Amino acid sequence: MKKLLLAALIVVAAGSSAFALDVNTLNAKVKTNFEARFYGAQNVQWKLQEDFIKASFTYADQPVEAFFTTDGELIGLSRKMDYQKLPLNALQKIKTDYARYQVVEAIEFEREGDKNYYVSLKEGTSVKILEVSLYGSVSVFRGFK
Repeated sequence: MKKLLLAALIVVAAGSSAFALDVNTLNAKVKTNFEARFYGAQNVQWKLQEDFIKASFTYADQPVEAFFTTDGELIGLSRKMDYQKLPLNALQKIKTDYARYQVVEAIEFEREGDKNYYVSLKEGTSVKILEVSLYGSVSVFRGFK
């Protein structure tokens, strides 16, 4: 279930369709939890997905996305990151094993204290998403089709 939810979140972070929410129609617990965790967040935009709510905002001068259950519990956080800041052994493996691919973006995803990175690669019409652990192990993300 964790992998399925994570797959949905990554697809959303990569740009799936959703509709914007009026902040006044949000579940009060979602809004309260968001404001408590991200006091001072700017440019907050809400989107409702089938199983979760996404808040896109700027925090400490960085674009961030927070994912909440419809009951208001924080699922996880994501933010774009500099590809070159991945662990060195991961950079070496990607450069060797995926030399034909171009890096589209790198995302840091944090959930319940665990942190992973996701790297989108593209070669022509072929797209791959790699999952990189905090320690630099690299695998193809299986939740992406």
